[in-house]
Amino acid sequence: MVPTGVKPRPLLGAEAGGTGRARPRLHWVLRHAGCRASRGTSWGRCPASQRCSHSGRCGCWGAARSGAPFLTTCPTGRASTTTHDSSHRFESAGKSDTRASRTVRAPTKALGFGPPRVIVHARRNDVARKGRAPTVARPFNQQRGSLMFHPWRLAFLAAWASLSIAQAQPASVGQWTPVQKWPYSAVHTHVLPTGKVMFFSEFGDGDTPTLWDPQTNVLTTLPKAGFNIFCAGHAFMPDGRLLVAGGHITNDSGLPYAAIFDPFKLTWTRLPNMNAGRWYPTVTTLPNGDMLVIGGAKEDTTKNLIPQVWQTSKNSWRNLTGASLELMYYPWMFVTSTGKTLMAGYWKPARYLDTNGTGAWTSGPRTNYARSRNAGSAVMYDDGKVLITGGDNPPTNNVEVLDLNAAKPAWRTVRPMRYVRRQHNSTVLPDGTVLVTGGHSGPGTDNPNFPRLETELWNPVTEQWSVLAPASAYRGYHSTTVLLPDGRVLSAGSRYVKTMQVFSPPYLFNGPRPTITSAPASIAYGETFRVNTPEAASITMASWVRLGSVTHAFDENQRFMKLRFTASGGGLNVVAPPNPNVAPPGHYMLFLLNAKKVPSVAKIIRIGGGGTTPPPTDPPPNPGFTAVAFGSEWKYDDRNVDPGSAWTSSGFSDASWKKGPAQLGYGETDEATVLKKTTPAQPTVYFRRKFTVHGMVEQATLQVIHDDGVAVFLNGTQVFSKYVGSTAHSAYASGTASDNTLSQTTVSGARFVMGENTLAVMVKQANATSSDLSFDLELKVTTDGMQHDALFMESPNGGETLRPGNVQMLQWMTHGAGVDNVRVEFSPDDGANWTLVDQGVPNIDFYEWTVPNTVTSKGVLRISDASRPDIDDRTDLPFTISRTPQFQAIAFGEYWKFDDSNVNPDMQWTSVNFDDDAWRSGPAKLGYGDGDEHTVLNKTTPLQPSVYFRKKLTLGEAIRTAKLRVLHDDGVAIWVNGKLVYSRYADNGLGHGTFASRVLKDAVISTARFDGSAFVVGENIIAVMVKQANAESSDVAFDLELNLEAK
Repeated sequence: MVPTGVKPRPLLGAEAGGTGRARPRLHWVLRHAGCRASRGTSWGRCPASQRCSHSGRCGCWGAARSGAPFLTTCPTGRASTTTHDSSHRFESAGKSDTRASRTVRAPTKALGFGPPRVIVHARRNDVARKGRAPTVARPFNQQRGSLMFHPWRLAFLAAWASLSIAQAQPASVGQWTPVQKWPYSAVHTHVLPTGKVMFFSEFGDGDTPTLWDPQTNVLTTLPKAGFNIFCAGHAFMPDGRLLVAGGHITNDSGLPYAAIFDPFKLTWTRLPNMNAGRWYPTVTTLPNGDMLVIGGAKEDTTKNLIPQVWQTSKNSWRNLTGASLELMYYPWMFVTSTGKTLMAGYWKPARYLDTNGTGAWTSGPRTNYARSRNAGSAVMYDDGKVLITGGDNPPTNNVEVLDLNAAKPAWRTVRPMRYVRRQHNSTVLPDGTVLVTGGHSGPGTDNPNFPRLETELWNPVTEQWSVLAPASAYRGYHSTTVLLPDGRVLSAGSRYVKTMQVFSPPYLFNGPRPTITSAPASIAYGETFRVNTPEAASITMASWVRLGSVTHAFDENQRFMKLRFTASGGGLNVVAPPNPNVAPPGHYMLFLLNAKKVPSVAKIIRIGGGGTTPPPTDPPPNPGFTAVAFGSEWKYDDRNVDPGSAWTSSGFSDASWKKGPAQLGYGETDEATVLKKTTPAQPTVYFRRKFTVHGMVEQATLQVIHDDGVAVFLNGTQVFSKYVGSTAHSAYASGTASDNTLSQTTVSGARFVMGENTLAVMVKQANATSSDLSFDLELKVTTDGMQHDALFMESPNGGETLRPGNVQMLQWMTHGAGVDNVRVEFSPDDGANWTLVDQGVPNIDFYEWTVPNTVTSKGVLRISDASRPDIDDRTDLPFTISRTPQFQAIAFGEYWKFDDSNVNPDMQWTSVNFDDDAWRSGPAKLGYGDGDEHTVLNKTTPLQPSVYFRKKLTLGEAIRTAKLRVLHDDGVAIWVNGKLVYSRYADNGLGHGTFASRVLKDAVISTARFDGSAFVVGENIIAVMVKQANAESSDVAFDLELNLEAK
């Protein structure tokens, strides 16, 4: 902080060697796998998704040939390079240019920088080479997950990309500590009743409980739970112990285990197994002290429909069979003042769950946002009040609130966040504000290419957002954020990111803190209890925040409320919450705040009773799961045609086969899928199903329902048969089975492979006059319990049509933590011959591939570990590469630059050369007023007549004709490279201040065709103006699709 009375020295402008007429913009040119130029954008310009919004400035840094970091500064697109010497001074290293040259003092000590460990070279005129990840030199010991956003590099970006915030006082924007390494990624984080923090990690490191002391910064390894607790749900019980339910077998496959962690003894106790596995469940503390466990996926990857209640006093599970419902992962659950639990906001309809008896659901209010909020965040920010933010894919910045205290609760859309986000965290602070951290603004599950480093704060009184100091590290999927007892906020984790950072909100810089000299350790509901403080006369708020227990962008334990109090002598008489419906039993942090909203260090107080300690159970068995469940979906061939000898192999293509759920057959009344019955009866019907295992299989049990004969093959090898004398297609069964005969066998683990496996089954009729046939199968496997490295291709995965020269995003999933770099290969003939695309690609789960000039209908891609080629995966089915002249250049839902400031832009705003660096960006649909926007635009007062949009499009060939579909409300005008190609309801003129010529009740989609003469080979600009109908218009909307035909 700058001492009182000292004027901060300007870092830019006339005093720094500039002209003094305009502040320069900063453009980062960091060139590495995680910072790629958007289409048609050079490395000298800042990607829109990473542009700092503060005062229109953005920044970037790289390293000169000498290895010294440099910062590129340019007033209006003119670049110079600055180097960093030992005195932390930046000075021009480029051409002499008084407009571009700057001298800047870098706050390296405050940011915790060390000497550079990564050498990255970049220049302004570097152009992104599509199809190849930029080369990055890094030391052998650099931590996995930090390749793209190494902490000290991101600290630099965060500080210099927004100088107006970096220079601001911490009392206005807060302050982040330097990034600190941790041994594991904190994917599940819990503030314990002792004030310390326990966290555990992901994938193979799931069972790694670790204790962190915020006061001493000491880490301690804790005892293990005994099973993989990654992807479990958790919340605190009334006595302060932590219930952890479910766990990880593989993606979408959960363990049925549950355990309790005692934070006072630092021990684990296993509970009886749940009704089935749960992967991504939510745990909620109920008013009576029991624990609700809901949602998640079972061992066989199907959803667990039946909620359960852990009865704390009885040490047993109770199934809520009357509340069977398929839910999203990690549903957002909150206890309401009626004692019911609210499932809020993730889907449009909210629901209330009554956990009494066998349970029952009732309908709740519907959200206004039209789509799913997958990967958004929710928090109960006050008594009975819920805030939901962001989410969706692509992300939105939409925000809604629900007041359950209202006579008729209804969701209400409020001012949007400044930035679109998903995979972010929401944390309620002691003053009742809500801190939003991390996430990303790009498409996909986890996209570090579009990090949201900016921190936002929501004020529930004004319902306004403010932007605080940016973080120094990307925190997206698998990140966690919790409020600490001292009022700071811990932000940690992200997929494969083993670091943390602590944020001090602005209130910690606004003067002396109140102190709590004494308070009771436990209280009863409705009790008036004594809190001693020497600042009693200055206290204006007593707040009550439940301890945090966070994973996957949702705190399953946190809630906030204000407590009534009166000052008396040297302390306060505070009134406890009236009942457990408004404050479920357990431990809370009590904060006292003064008139400046400066909080005390919290006193952790327990309210309500607790259950008895469950008895210890036997050690957990080896991880087992149902790989294929009865009732699963199967591919089948009932045409009475011999499929050939290869039909049992994994590589056989069953794309033309039909599919349906088991039981499959005919002649009975219990079939879920009725098969074709031929005359005479076909001798053989064929079935196939793929499944995945990630560990080494030790043993397996197979049960099969069949009528009549059956033979089962695993990865091409027969593992079981009954009543099958010959496997020839024309051969009938050698015996007759009664209806739905159930046979069982064990299967050797040696028959399995790690990764994808294939079951192939033939069922044979007894004779040509047989009247019925039936089939179903269950396969249970037990693995070695270890998380082995594996790669799984997700996109493209077969059936797509690609165009030569276009850039295709390759996406895959990684299991385990040992795959640092991957090799990418392409085959035009379904795997017969392979061509290297790239090797040594950083394993960030995606890669931009330039489609080759090869026409084929049998294209496949393969990814493999760069050092272990046996760890690989390929597209399941071939894709097509075609030179057909028609192609889609812009799809609905893509990202656009936009200007919603109600300021008339430069008259050249429709041209390629216009500088739109200061414009914001977001995915379509863009607008406001309808509730279904991905990106909510600013609604000005007075209402802006015009809103502007721009998008760059790079073409490799001349265009003959174009067809566009544009969604608009109200008027619209579209330019290509400055040429007006279409307008509708813009008859009043195209000036900024003119309104549309027609009022539309709702958005419409207009279609237009035009010749392609306006397009050029190379970089093009699509510019769009959307006009409001009048100054009272309530909504605006825009999206666009563009299809082109090449010459």
